[in-house]
Amino acid sequence: MFDKKQRDFLISLGLKLDFDNLSDDDLDLIEDTVADKLEISGFDLDYEPTEIGLMCESILDELA
Repeated sequence: MFDKKQRDFLISLGLKLDFDNLSDDDLDLIEDTVADKLEISGFDLDYEPTEIGLMCESILDELA
């Protein structure tokens, strides 16, 4: 589901999960954690997505 770059990013957010065997609870945790990170660090002062924001968006797109 997630590529290596996305997995590394999720791990950097403190999510140490078995990415090859994710439960519904794991997916909910990922969604909540990534959405919070997007809200806090995902946009610059002009509301353009930062690198972190683009990564968060790519992960949330995978979950959709």
